[in-house]
Amino acid sequence: MAKHDILNFFEHRRDGAWICVKPFTLTTKKTSVDIRQGMRFDYGTRIGGVDLAEYLEQLGSQFGS
Repeated sequence: MAKHDILNFFEHRRDGAWICVKPFTLTTKKTSVDIRQGMRFDYGTRIGGVDLAEYLEQLGSQFGS
């Protein structure tokens, strides 16, 4: 999976949050975390050592969200 493919698993909300729309496993250098449908990620919330909302925002600005 290309790194921008993670965008297919999320919906970006007007309030800036990212909501998981289909489950997947996030694998980082530190850990693997199961992300469930409906989970919400706001800026500053770190999971597996990553601010997931910030990461998704960066990818979205490069590849479209």
